Amino acid sequence: MSEGGSMDRQQIALKLAADGVALDFKIDSFRDRLILQKAMYLVQAAGVHLGYHYQWYLHGPYSPALTRDEYAVVADCARGLDDSKGWRLDEQSRRRLEDLRVLLKPRKRPDLARELELLASVHFLITHQQVAKPDDDQQIADVLRRFGKNFQREDVKSARRELSEHGLL
Repeated sequence: MSEGGSMDRQQIALKLAADGVALDFKIDSFRDRLILQKAMYLVQAAGVHLGYHYQWYLHGPYSPALTRDEYAVVADCARGLDDSKGWRLDEQSRRRLEDLRVLLKPRKRPDLARELELLASVHFLITHQQVAKPDDDQQIADVLRRFGKNFQREDVKSARRELSEHGLL
């Protein structure tokens, strides 16, 4: 690590992962923080080991430790102390991040935050066995609605298809 910085290895990996999926490392707004949270959840689901643990919260899977690290990385970078310079993730992680760029970029999506919340939430509910039938789009949509989310059966169907296409389900 470069001298003078304060990023630990997990924070460096977080910054490298965000860079690897070409995601702006911004936390200025709630929307920015939600995008970063859900994107890093999906990055981990894809097999890039960042070491964050997630629990269900108001907007789907959430990691308090990730939030702390987001603020620390932004603060260090603002002071010119980006310790991620000169570090690289392993080849397998870099390839996986390249594959995920398509999933994490807006494309035709008017609201990236909403789309990532849907993808991460559907993945979490299925992989944490929070639904009895993981292939029942209506049941998943019903569970999401009970959590106050306005996602329909077609949204869930599309999310499950995308997660499958990218090797996340």
